[in-house]
Amino acid sequence: MALSLALAGCRRRGAEETEEGASAGGATPQAEEVEAGPPPEDWPRILVVGPGVGPALYLGHAENAPAVGYLNPGVRVRLESAPLNGRVEVLVAGALATKGWVPLSRVAAYAQHRGRVEGTRAYLAPGDLVGILGPAEDEGQMRVEVRPWMGGASFVGPFVGTFPMEHLADHPPEDDAEGVTPGDCYRLPAGQTVPMYERPGGEPVANLPPSDPGMTVTVLRARGDWYGVRAGFGPYLTGYVQGNLTACGGDAPAPEPMVPASDGDRPYWMGQESGPLHRVAAGTRVRFHGRTIARLRSQGWARELGRQDGGMVDVFVAVDEDVALRGLVPEDSLTLVEGASPAAAESAPAPAPEPEPEEDLPPELQ
Repeated sequence: MALSLALAGCRRRGAEETEEGASAGGATPQAEEVEAGPPPEDWPRILVVGPGVGPALYLGHAENAPAVGYLNPGVRVRLESAPLNGRVEVLVAGALATKGWVPLSRVAAYAQHRGRVEGTRAYLAPGDLVGILGPAEDEGQMRVEVRPWMGGASFVGPFVGTFPMEHLADHPPEDDAEGVTPGDCYRLPAGQTVPMYERPGGEPVANLPPSDPGMTVTVLRARGDWYGVRAGFGPYLTGYVQGNLTACGGDAPAPEPMVPASDGDRPYWMGQESGPLHRVAAGTRVRFHGRTIARLRSQGWARELGRQDGGMVDVFVAVDEDVALRGLVPEDSLTLVEGASPAAAESAPAPAPEPEPEEDLPPELQ
């Protein structure tokens, strides 16, 4: 999965930093020369995290600010700043409360009604996630970014258009919301990239990626060897394709999940790193580059990545599927449940850690 590859890359960067003396706990502050303003008044204050690959939470808005964590789609966030350098500061509540900077491409809302994203060939069903870019010039419209989902970690786009503000929210819609138009399931030719057009013989819209067996599409109209189709599992891409399509002989198969399932009682994230596995005490603070970035509201899980002087342990920590972070926690907050901890150093014991300075934390982190 692309998610695990991205996670491994983040781990490697962390290891390289540790060799240079600047791990998750190193005092390497990032230069933040420009301060972001308050959250825009014409934006929704509460939004959710949209789909994407790789880290979603950063220590700052600067381009070189380190990545500190991952957020799964659907996690609710509260905007804490105006957008700056393509990121926005958010507060994440929940079992692992944290605050950080998220790429604008990952800030999203749920569609409450079906409809086309104006200016694109993308179509939303109730419950689809769409990126938020800010109010459009036309009153009552929101600029949005859509990545039609082809299953698993496969997306096409992005496409930028507008959608009614009143049809977007920070929660899934009611169960009785009207769905998309039904149609017949067909498969595209296997192993081929298939162009999609806005109309028969018209301008190209996108290329549908190859797959084996061929990608399934919903046929809504047929004109000779041209087929009007809806591709994806929501958000969708609509248009016309040409060629030999094969009937599925039944309903479309379920897609590979966007978010992999967890393994037993452990969060999915714990399977993406190696190292001793610990339980982490509720109330533990997670630190990164000398500052507290999160607090566990309940008992969590952690993979040990390394040890530092002063009784601090470099970990990859999560409580549930929503959030996973890289940072330092006190050794006495961990209880080993799997694997072997590193042997004690033969040298003199490390000095006791200096008391942490008191920090003014947001109420959600207290």
